[in-house]
Amino acid sequence: LCKGMHVFLLRENCIHVESPSQPPSAMISNVSSLLVIAWITMISSSSLIGRSSASFLSSISRFHSHRFNFLHSMSTTNNSNDDSKSSVTAKRILCYGDSLTAGTSPPLNELFPYGPHLENEIQNLMTSSSLLSTSPPAVVRWRGLPGWTSSAMEEYIDDPNVGLRSAVNEVSNPSLSLVIILAGTNDIGMLTSSALSGVVDVKKAVEPILNLHRSCLECDSFIRTLAVGIPGSAWQESNENARVLCRGMNEALSEFASDGSCSSGRVSYVDFPSEFERGSCGGRKWCGDGLHLTPEGYETLGRGIASSVINALERII
Repeated sequence: LCKGMHVFLLRENCIHVESPSQPPSAMISNVSSLLVIAWITMISSSSLIGRSSASFLSSISRFHSHRFNFLHSMSTTNNSNDDSKSSVTAKRILCYGDSLTAGTSPPLNELFPYGPHLENEIQNLMTSSSLLSTSPPAVVRWRGLPGWTSSAMEEYIDDPNVGLRSAVNEVSNPSLSLVIILAGTNDIGMLTSSALSGVVDVKKAVEPILNLHRSCLECDSFIRTLAVGIPGSAWQESNENARVLCRGMNEALSEFASDGSCSSGRVSYVDFPSEFERGSCGGRKWCGDGLHLTPEGYETLGRGIASSVINALERII
């Protein structure tokens, strides 16, 4: 257990050192929270615990070398499958969130973001339906912040390195067409990890995510957002409060998207495309830590939300 706690603290410290803007609120401050996260990392032998500090530091270094390449240029080749699509007519899409957007997949050091799979599937669906003849192609980029809660994302929304609003405002000619937000997993862990925590206020828990959507809508009168539902996890299976909170937050996100008076009719919602499964059945899509996806799982995520992304793009004036 202590070893698991050490790995978690090492991870947070490394991210903090390499990303000076890492918010204090993103750090776990109480012992009960550390115990929960340490327990999650020890669910199976495929967790991070068995890895050396040098190996882990190396993975963090590689993570930071690719983490913010989206903002340097929409036409960068680092996370794009086809630069020829990055023309002024292409619809630009930003995926924003935590480690599930970054593509963290322990014990593998490499990142497997769902962005490239989303871009490929959009292309495939548009080609098969002849939409490419009437609609411009889509270019997908992403910014994932492992370990971050949505409240921390809101707090640092204007940070030039990690902030969502700063990212949206930085892209122009053309501006972003769609922002996909997948966040909330870490919030659920933080809010329900204490042994003394009871039923959590859903409205208070989901508000930071709603504010991320609102900030995007305020940046541009034509931009749309897509809320991806928070997935299940091993922690939710073992903690009823976490399970209830996740369900309530997803319902709140769906209601926000369907209520035109709140979202200006520019927000859509899609359920997370994969049910959480443990054991041999879920092993193909979910990592042994009971939290992250396997490479195949990230591919399923990207492909699974592609049709909802196309529907959102088609509603852009």
